[in-house]
Amino acid sequence: MIKNIDHIGIMTNDLQKSVRFYTDVLGFSIIMKMELEEAGLSAVFIQKDGSKIELMEYRGKIAPKRSKCVEISTGGSSIPINDHITFSLDDMEDTVAELKEKGVVFDLEPVQLEGGMKLAFFKDPNGLLIELIEHP
Repeated sequence: MIKNIDHIGIMTNDLQKSVRFYTDVLGFSIIMKMELEEAGLSAVFIQKDGSKIELMEYRGKIAPKRSKCVEISTGGSSIPINDHITFSLDDMEDTVAELKEKGVVFDLEPVQLEGGMKLAFFKDPNGLLIELIEHP
């Protein structure tokens, strides 16, 4: 039976730009690189604290635009909630300040919901929505 999620795969239009973002800005480390020459696919696996992401580029093809079919309104902003990755945090304010210093622009600045949970959203270089969450 299923044990856990092994990794999340993200198709990119610029693999190197995505690798730099996830390593330099979000603090992931490269654990493996793959070239599937016959298929025309390059992939880089990155990891942080046991969470793995596979960043892929299909040479000669443009990745489709991210879906925006489901949107919610919170904190005065409207954001798409499908096609996203959520990272848990210990300190929302410190993390957001650090990411802003690295040039991240937030689509939704941190908001606190009922029960004390805090959320914030920004996009990676591929337009993939990234959610930050701090549980009380």
